[in-house]
Amino acid sequence: MQANLQDLTERTLQEIGKLGLCSELNRQYKRIYERLKDFATNRDEDSYSTQLLGCFLAEIEKRYKSGVIGHCRRNHLRRASLLLRDYAESGKLEWKTYREISRPMPSSKEFLCLYSQYIDSLRSGGMSKNTIYSSRNLVRQFLLFLEDNGYSALSETPLETVPSFFQHLLATYQPTSIRTVASHIRSFLEFADGGERLLTAVPSRCVRNRPIIPVLSDEEYARLKRVLQSSEVSVRDKAIIHLAMRTGLRSVDIVGMKLSDINWFNDTIAVAQSKTGRPFRIPLSADVGNCLSSYILTERPKADTPYVFLRSQAPYRALSDHAACYAIVRKVFARAGIRLGGERKGLHVFRHSVASRMLSHGVAVTTISSVLGHANKASTDVYLATNEPRMRECGLALTEIPMNCGELR
Repeated sequence: MQANLQDLTERTLQEIGKLGLCSELNRQYKRIYERLKDFATNRDEDSYSTQLLGCFLAEIEKRYKSGVIGHCRRNHLRRASLLLRDYAESGKLEWKTYREISRPMPSSKEFLCLYSQYIDSLRSGGMSKNTIYSSRNLVRQFLLFLEDNGYSALSETPLETVPSFFQHLLATYQPTSIRTVASHIRSFLEFADGGERLLTAVPSRCVRNRPIIPVLSDEEYARLKRVLQSSEVSVRDKAIIHLAMRTGLRSVDIVGMKLSDINWFNDTIAVAQSKTGRPFRIPLSADVGNCLSSYILTERPKADTPYVFLRSQAPYRALSDHAACYAIVRKVFARAGIRLGGERKGLHVFRHSVASRMLSHGVAVTTISSVLGHANKASTDVYLATNEPRMRECGLALTEIPMNCGELR
């Protein structure tokens, strides 16, 4: 039995009211549902249906593409419609991100089955969200490429099709990124029945990216400190920046930090690193501790969630991902008047800077590796490039290289 549209919108508005949104946003959603009811009346309908909502969403997109409504208005109309759909289907609401683009999937039953089984194996194997997301995207592209070339099973795919896929990617991927793609495709073929035969065609020698590590200069540090001492930056953002400047924590670990991770008695922070899964304990310095306590006591919203850093607007929940940290850092850098061009602006700049400064003060590379939480100690060697004196120590003197005069000519 189809639900009456009037009753459904009223119940949905009641549930939206429980999300803790601002009153203006609640009023906007009410007006949107009035508009939906007018749209239904013009179609001589008074009941909710997925077809009705689909036509309403199509009308929104038409108005947006023609320039009648802007991006922000379009997003509000779309979110209100999808919240109504969710409540109609499940009887409950959850504030979440609605993805706009439906990615094409392979049509072959064998490919779809292999794809689903492989992604499930990554999840059950405890792989990180980033690894699973990358694998989903790259394996999907690989299987679609095989289908576009007329193959619907790995057993019938010729070897030469595999390098053709990597050549195809060079139109949109940097050559240095092919190494990552090859790793994901190789892992998929090792898992899939009939995939071992194609392993030999996956590139084994790929260009490796050896970037120059970006670090903050002394002048940039000085400007940042002046801004952080002012009232231009919120207490939450100050705490995040101080935490990154002192500890070099990854953004995903800062976002995932919980109140229980902070040991105020012993002045330590203990987190389980999302990238390696390993427990990690770091000292809580006075300035970081003061910023954290100030945020928790005076600015952090009262919400039933264990995470330290929350959104500043309702619904009050943990920051979504590293993009939220990037936006914070970019805003603070702009206020400080630094890195206004194309330089890197994410929290990883602080991570690089922490390692570089420790290196310049004579801290052993193995100690830096432990502080940064590297699973592989060799990962820290890349920071030697930021310190010329230490690089010179790693070089061999010419007197130590056996050579005769004939070889010099």
